[in-house]
Amino acid sequence: MVDVQTAMSAARADRGSRKRGKDGEKKGRSGRDHGIEPFDPVKHVSKERADMYSMWLVITFAIVVSLMMRYVVMPNVDPTGSKDLLWFMPMAMIFLLPSLHRMALSESLVEHYGKGTWFRGSFLHIFTWLALTFLLSNPPFADIGDPEVAGAWTVVVVDGQEMILTDSDLDGKNQIEFILDEGEQKIDGEVWLLFGIRDNSDVEVVRLESTLTMPDGTPVSLNTSEERFENLTQWGDSLNASANKLAWPTLISHEFDRGIAIRLTSDGLLEGTHLIELTLTEDGDPWENSRTYEWSLVVSQPTIEVVDES
Repeated sequence: MVDVQTAMSAARADRGSRKRGKDGEKKGRSGRDHGIEPFDPVKHVSKERADMYSMWLVITFAIVVSLMMRYVVMPNVDPTGSKDLLWFMPMAMIFLLPSLHRMALSESLVEHYGKGTWFRGSFLHIFTWLALTFLLSNPPFADIGDPEVAGAWTVVVVDGQEMILTDSDLDGKNQIEFILDEGEQKIDGEVWLLFGIRDNSDVEVVRLESTLTMPDGTPVSLNTSEERFENLTQWGDSLNASANKLAWPTLISHEFDRGIAIRLTSDGLLEGTHLIELTLTEDGDPWENSRTYEWSLVVSQPTIEVVDES
Protein backbone atom coordinates (compact mmCIF):
# COMPACT_ATOMS: atom_id res chain seq x y z
CA MET A 1 0.00 0.00 0.00
CA VAL A 2 1.33 3.49 -0.97
CA ASP A 3 -0.29 6.55 0.42
CA VAL A 4 -1.13 9.60 -1.73
CA GLN A 5 1.67 11.82 -0.37
CA THR A 6 4.36 9.24 -1.17
CA ALA A 7 3.01 8.76 -4.72
CA MET A 8 3.02 12.52 -5.39
CA SER A 9 6.61 12.86 -4.12
CA ALA A 10 7.75 10.02 -6.39
CA ALA A 11 6.04 11.64 -9.39
CA ARG A 12 7.76 15.01 -8.75
CA ALA A 13 11.11 13.32 -8.43
CA ASP A 14 10.57 11.45 -11.71
CA ARG A 15 9.63 14.65 -13.57
CA GLY A 16 12.70 16.44 -12.18
CA SER A 17 15.02 13.66 -13.31
CA ARG A 18 13.53 13.69 -16.83
CA LYS A 19 13.94 17.50 -17.07
CA ARG A 20 17.54 17.35 -15.94
CA GLY A 21 18.15 14.64 -18.49
CA LYS A 22 16.76 16.77 -21.32
CA ASP A 23 18.79 19.81 -20.26
CA GLY A 24 21.89 17.67 -20.21
CA GLU A 25 21.17 16.42 -23.71
CA LYS A 26 20.73 19.98 -24.96
CA LYS A 27 23.98 21.11 -23.41
CA GLY A 28 25.76 18.10 -24.84
CA ARG A 29 24.64 18.64 -28.44
CA SER A 30 27.33 19.45 -31.00
CA GLY A 31 27.45 22.67 -33.07
CA ARG A 32 26.38 20.76 -36.18
CA ASP A 33 23.00 20.08 -34.57
CA HIS A 34 22.55 23.86 -34.25
CA GLY A 35 23.36 24.48 -37.97
CA ILE A 36 26.90 25.81 -37.36
CA GLU A 37 29.72 24.21 -39.28
CA PRO A 38 32.75 23.24 -37.25
CA PHE A 39 35.75 25.62 -37.57
CA ASP A 40 38.71 24.05 -39.36
CA PRO A 41 41.82 26.20 -38.64
CA VAL A 42 43.94 24.35 -41.19
CA LYS A 43 41.44 24.98 -44.00
CA HIS A 44 41.03 28.60 -42.92
CA VAL A 45 44.78 29.26 -43.04
CA SER A 46 45.01 27.57 -46.43
CA LYS A 47 42.24 29.78 -47.85
CA GLU A 48 43.82 32.96 -46.48
CA ARG A 49 47.13 31.96 -48.02
CA ALA A 50 45.42 31.30 -51.36
CA ASP A 51 43.79 34.76 -51.27
CA MET A 52 47.15 36.36 -50.53
CA TYR A 53 48.82 34.65 -53.49
CA SER A 54 45.89 35.69 -55.70
CA MET A 55 46.20 39.33 -54.64
CA TRP A 56 49.93 39.55 -55.39
CA LEU A 57 49.51 37.68 -58.67
CA VAL A 58 46.84 40.18 -59.84
CA ILE A 59 48.95 43.18 -58.75
CA THR A 60 52.00 41.82 -60.59
CA PHE A 61 49.91 41.15 -63.69
CA ALA A 62 48.51 44.71 -63.60
CA ILE A 63 52.03 46.15 -63.30
CA VAL A 64 53.21 44.15 -66.31
CA VAL A 65 50.17 45.25 -68.33
CA SER A 66 50.74 48.91 -67.40
CA LEU A 67 54.42 48.82 -68.39
CA MET A 68 53.59 47.05 -71.65
CA MET A 69 50.89 49.59 -72.55
CA ARG A 70 53.11 52.55 -71.70
CA TYR A 71 56.40 51.50 -73.32
CA VAL A 72 55.27 49.15 -76.11
CA VAL A 73 51.73 50.03 -77.21
CA MET A 74 51.57 53.82 -76.67
CA PRO A 75 54.67 54.66 -78.77
CA ASN A 76 53.09 52.78 -81.68
CA VAL A 77 49.66 54.41 -81.46
CA ASP A 78 48.87 57.36 -83.72
CA PRO A 79 47.95 60.25 -81.36
CA THR A 80 45.76 61.83 -84.03
CA GLY A 81 43.66 58.68 -84.43
CA SER A 82 41.52 56.59 -82.12
CA LYS A 83 43.04 55.70 -78.74
CA ASP A 84 40.37 53.16 -77.72
CA LEU A 85 42.96 50.38 -77.74
CA LEU A 86 44.76 51.99 -74.79
CA TRP A 87 41.86 51.31 -72.42
CA PHE A 88 40.07 48.40 -74.15
CA MET A 89 43.06 46.04 -74.10
CA PRO A 90 43.81 46.32 -70.34
CA MET A 91 40.10 46.03 -69.49
CA ALA A 92 39.73 42.92 -71.65
CA MET A 93 42.64 41.25 -69.84
CA ILE A 94 40.49 40.64 -66.77
CA PHE A 95 39.15 37.58 -68.63
CA LEU A 96 42.65 36.09 -68.44
CA LEU A 97 42.71 36.10 -64.64
CA PRO A 98 41.22 32.57 -64.11
CA SER A 99 43.60 31.02 -66.64
CA LEU A 100 46.51 32.96 -65.17
CA HIS A 101 45.78 31.60 -61.69
CA ARG A 102 45.59 28.03 -62.97
CA MET A 103 48.89 28.41 -64.83
CA ALA A 104 50.86 30.18 -62.10
CA LEU A 105 49.53 28.62 -58.88
CA SER A 106 49.28 25.09 -57.55
CA GLU A 107 46.06 23.09 -57.50
CA SER A 108 45.97 23.19 -53.70
CA LEU A 109 45.56 26.96 -53.95
CA VAL A 110 43.30 27.10 -57.03
CA GLU A 111 40.70 24.86 -55.38
CA HIS A 112 39.89 27.70 -52.98
CA TYR A 113 39.02 30.15 -55.77
CA GLY A 114 35.52 30.90 -56.98
CA LYS A 115 33.40 33.65 -58.51
CA GLY A 116 34.15 35.98 -55.60
CA THR A 117 37.87 35.65 -56.28
CA TRP A 118 37.50 36.66 -59.93
CA PHE A 119 35.21 39.56 -58.99
CA ARG A 120 37.65 40.98 -56.45
CA GLY A 121 40.60 40.29 -58.74
CA SER A 122 38.98 42.18 -61.63
CA PHE A 123 38.56 45.35 -59.58
CA LEU A 124 42.07 45.06 -58.15
CA HIS A 125 43.50 44.70 -61.67
CA ILE A 126 41.54 47.67 -63.08
CA PHE A 127 42.38 50.12 -60.28
CA THR A 128 46.03 49.08 -60.13
CA TRP A 129 46.34 49.55 -63.90
CA LEU A 130 44.60 52.95 -63.74
CA ALA A 131 46.86 54.21 -60.95
CA LEU A 132 50.07 53.10 -62.67
CA THR A 133 48.94 54.42 -66.06
CA PHE A 134 48.21 57.83 -64.55
CA LEU A 135 51.65 57.82 -62.93
CA LEU A 136 53.56 56.71 -66.04
CA SER A 137 51.73 59.04 -68.45
CA ASN A 138 52.50 62.30 -66.64
CA PRO A 139 55.68 64.19 -65.71
CA PRO A 140 58.34 63.31 -64.84
CA PHE A 141 57.86 59.95 -66.61
CA ALA A 142 55.99 61.22 -69.69
CA ASP A 143 54.08 64.14 -71.18
CA ILE A 144 50.99 63.43 -73.26
CA GLY A 145 49.20 66.72 -72.54
CA ASP A 146 48.95 69.25 -75.36
CA PRO A 147 50.31 72.75 -74.71
CA GLU A 148 47.54 75.33 -74.46
CA VAL A 149 46.79 79.01 -74.20
CA ALA A 150 47.12 79.90 -70.53
CA GLY A 151 44.22 82.32 -70.24
CA ALA A 152 42.70 85.03 -72.38
CA TRP A 153 44.08 86.54 -75.56
CA THR A 154 43.81 90.09 -76.77
CA VAL A 155 44.85 92.42 -79.60
CA VAL A 156 46.24 95.93 -79.14
CA VAL A 157 47.31 98.58 -81.64
CA VAL A 158 50.37 100.75 -80.95
CA ASP A 159 50.27 104.05 -82.86
CA GLY A 160 53.32 106.06 -81.82
CA GLN A 161 52.96 106.74 -78.10
CA GLU A 162 49.33 105.66 -78.01
CA MET A 163 47.84 102.22 -77.34
CA ILE A 164 44.48 101.58 -78.96
CA LEU A 165 42.24 98.95 -77.39
CA THR A 166 39.30 97.12 -78.87
CA ASP A 167 35.84 98.66 -78.70
CA SER A 168 34.16 95.36 -77.77
CA ASP A 169 35.91 93.11 -75.26
CA LEU A 170 39.60 92.87 -74.35
CA ASP A 171 39.16 89.28 -73.17
CA GLY A 172 38.99 87.51 -76.51
CA LYS A 173 36.88 84.38 -76.82
CA ASN A 174 36.76 83.56 -80.51
CA GLN A 175 36.58 87.05 -81.93
CA ILE A 176 37.78 90.59 -81.21
CA GLU A 177 36.37 93.59 -83.03
CA PHE A 178 37.77 97.06 -83.73
CA ILE A 179 35.40 99.78 -84.93
CA LEU A 180 36.85 102.45 -87.20
CA ASP A 181 36.23 106.12 -86.71
CA GLU A 182 33.85 107.62 -89.20
CA GLY A 183 35.53 108.16 -92.57
CA GLU A 184 38.53 105.87 -91.82
CA GLN A 185 39.31 102.82 -93.96
CA LYS A 186 41.98 101.20 -91.75
CA ILE A 187 43.56 101.14 -88.32
CA ASP A 188 47.00 102.75 -88.34
CA GLY A 189 49.91 101.45 -86.26
CA GLU A 190 51.49 98.17 -85.18
CA VAL A 191 48.97 95.46 -84.34
CA TRP A 192 50.00 92.96 -81.65
CA LEU A 193 48.42 89.70 -80.54
CA LEU A 194 49.06 88.96 -76.83
CA PHE A 195 48.52 85.69 -74.96
CA GLY A 196 50.27 83.20 -72.69
CA ILE A 197 50.95 79.47 -73.05
CA ARG A 198 51.25 76.69 -70.49
CA ASP A 199 52.34 73.06 -70.58
CA ASN A 200 52.58 70.03 -68.29
CA SER A 201 56.34 69.88 -68.63
CA ASP A 202 58.73 72.55 -69.96
CA VAL A 203 56.84 75.41 -71.59
CA GLU A 204 60.07 76.78 -73.09
CA VAL A 205 60.30 73.91 -75.60
CA VAL A 206 56.86 74.60 -77.07
CA ARG A 207 57.08 75.67 -80.71
CA LEU A 208 54.67 78.22 -82.20
CA GLU A 209 53.45 78.55 -85.75
CA SER A 210 51.06 81.40 -86.52
CA THR A 211 49.44 82.64 -89.69
CA LEU A 212 47.31 85.71 -90.40
CA THR A 213 44.89 85.43 -93.31
CA MET A 214 43.97 88.85 -94.68
CA PRO A 215 40.43 89.73 -95.80
CA ASP A 216 41.46 89.11 -99.42
CA GLY A 217 42.64 85.56 -98.56
CA THR A 218 46.38 86.30 -98.51
CA PRO A 219 48.20 84.29 -95.78
CA VAL A 220 51.03 85.95 -93.83
CA SER A 221 53.48 84.06 -91.58
CA LEU A 222 54.09 85.72 -88.22
CA ASN A 223 56.97 85.97 -85.74
CA THR A 224 56.91 86.09 -81.95
CA SER A 225 58.53 88.51 -79.50
CA GLU A 226 58.51 87.55 -75.82
CA GLU A 227 60.31 90.73 -74.77
CA ARG A 228 57.64 92.83 -76.43
CA PHE A 229 55.00 90.96 -74.45
CA GLU A 230 56.41 92.28 -71.18
CA ASN A 231 56.51 95.84 -72.48
CA LEU A 232 52.99 95.79 -73.84
CA THR A 233 51.39 94.18 -70.79
CA GLN A 234 53.12 96.64 -68.44
CA TRP A 235 51.93 99.46 -70.66
CA GLY A 236 48.40 98.06 -70.62
CA ASP A 237 48.45 97.80 -66.84
CA SER A 238 49.69 101.39 -66.50
CA LEU A 239 46.81 102.64 -68.65
CA ASN A 240 44.43 101.43 -65.98
CA ALA A 241 41.93 100.03 -68.47
CA SER A 242 39.04 100.94 -66.19
CA ALA A 243 39.26 104.43 -67.69
CA ASN A 244 38.12 102.80 -70.94
CA LYS A 245 35.45 100.85 -69.07
CA LEU A 246 37.30 97.66 -70.01
CA ALA A 247 39.17 95.30 -67.68
CA TRP A 248 42.65 94.27 -68.78
CA PRO A 249 42.46 90.49 -69.30
CA THR A 250 44.41 87.86 -67.40
CA LEU A 251 46.82 86.56 -70.03
CA ILE A 252 49.10 84.68 -67.62
CA SER A 253 47.70 82.98 -64.53
CA HIS A 254 50.83 81.17 -63.27
CA GLU A 255 54.48 82.09 -62.85
CA PHE A 256 55.53 79.18 -65.08
CA ASP A 257 53.39 80.37 -68.00
CA ARG A 258 55.16 81.88 -70.99
CA GLY A 259 54.04 85.23 -72.37
CA ILE A 260 53.90 85.62 -76.15
CA ALA A 261 53.50 88.71 -78.33
CA ILE A 262 52.99 88.29 -82.09
CA ARG A 263 53.07 91.28 -84.41
CA LEU A 264 50.23 90.80 -86.84
CA THR A 265 51.15 93.78 -89.00
CA SER A 266 53.27 96.91 -88.79
CA ASP A 267 51.19 99.15 -91.06
CA GLY A 268 47.69 98.79 -89.65
CA LEU A 269 44.65 96.72 -90.52
CA LEU A 270 42.22 97.23 -93.36
CA GLU A 271 38.49 96.86 -92.92
CA GLY A 272 37.33 93.25 -92.96
CA THR A 273 37.76 89.96 -91.14
CA HIS A 274 41.29 88.76 -90.41
CA LEU A 275 41.72 85.10 -89.44
CA ILE A 276 44.45 84.13 -86.96
CA GLU A 277 45.59 80.49 -86.85
CA LEU A 278 47.91 79.48 -84.02
CA THR A 279 49.48 76.03 -83.59
CA LEU A 280 51.35 74.98 -80.43
CA THR A 281 53.60 71.91 -80.79
CA GLU A 282 56.07 70.05 -78.58
CA ASP A 283 58.03 66.81 -78.73
CA GLY A 284 56.29 64.98 -75.91
CA ASP A 285 56.80 61.46 -74.64
CA PRO A 286 55.78 59.05 -76.16
CA TRP A 287 54.32 61.14 -79.00
CA GLU A 288 54.22 64.69 -80.35
CA ASN A 289 51.64 66.95 -78.69
CA SER A 290 49.89 69.65 -80.70
CA ARG A 291 46.93 72.02 -80.34
CA THR A 292 45.51 74.52 -82.85
CA TYR A 293 43.49 77.69 -82.23
CA GLU A 294 41.53 79.78 -84.73
CA TRP A 295 40.57 83.35 -83.87
CA SER A 296 38.94 86.21 -85.77
CA LEU A 297 39.97 89.85 -85.74
CA VAL A 298 37.25 92.07 -87.24
CA VAL A 299 37.72 95.67 -88.35
CA SER A 300 34.38 97.26 -89.16
CA GLN A 301 32.75 100.60 -89.89
CA PRO A 302 30.63 102.24 -87.20
CA THR A 303 26.92 101.54 -87.29
CA ILE A 304 24.97 104.47 -88.68
CA GLU A 305 21.67 105.08 -86.98
CA VAL A 306 18.88 106.00 -89.35
CA VAL A 307 16.57 108.62 -87.91
CA ASP A 308 12.98 108.34 -89.02
CA GLU A 309 11.86 111.96 -89.52
CA SER A 310 8.34 110.97 -90.42
